[in-house]
Amino acid sequence: MAIAVAAVGCGLLWYRRSVGKEIALMAATQTSGAGSIAALAPGTLVAAAGTLRCRSPLAAEFSQKPSAYFAALIERTETYYERDAQGKEERKTRTITVHSNVQYGSCLIEDATGRVGIDFAGANVEAIETVNEPTAAPSTGSSVVGGLLSALANSNYTYRRRESILPPDIPVYVLGEVHEGALIGAPATGSKNKIFVISHKSKEARTRSLIWTTRWLLLGAIALFAIAAGLAGWAVSKGGLAATKSVGAEPLVFATTNS
Repeated sequence: MAIAVAAVGCGLLWYRRSVGKEIALMAATQTSGAGSIAALAPGTLVAAAGTLRCRSPLAAEFSQKPSAYFAALIERTETYYERDAQGKEERKTRTITVHSNVQYGSCLIEDATGRVGIDFAGANVEAIETVNEPTAAPSTGSSVVGGLLSALANSNYTYRRRESILPPDIPVYVLGEVHEGALIGAPATGSKNKIFVISHKSKEARTRSLIWTTRWLLLGAIALFAIAAGLAGWAVSKGGLAATKSVGAEPLVFATTNS
């Protein structure tokens, strides 16, 4: 158990390191005017900030709000039981995504210097949450999703639907690579850069948010390492106590010599 807890702590530190790299990359990449990006060579790392424009806004699946981008999903939370190492049943829960729908339109960023297109494919999109609520599995439905949920309607599962969107005409920040055709998109295969972000947050707000994330990750890792050390100490003391009892249980035999 101590090893597993310590491994999770190491995972938090690894993730904290990757977040730190992203903060450093944002700081090192100056924001370019949208109109100047077309002149840059494909593969150039670039940051842009401006107003998100969409030629034909979409209707978000659940809220029906106009969107340049939306991500909608339905999650199912279910209860199950597993036996632990001592053979005791443990009650656990897990969440499974039973429906996911991500769509985006033909979009660009506009600022005082001009415009540049955005290819959302492969982006880490930080969107605005519009829906986060319990929902029921429909009893009827002609769609694939409806049929799947209908089959489970009589179970004890619980469902939740979530939706996040980027509305058109809002300020956005983008960090990615220049593509052919004056677009900003995901890093090309083999590129050293692995980050492609489209966010409704400004560069400054996003940097502050990531810094707080690194702090919480560090605190979480320290707490997990402390728990792991405590578990290891408890295991050692328990093993020592068991060994002491075992020795104490052995009969003492005295040898006598007849003179």
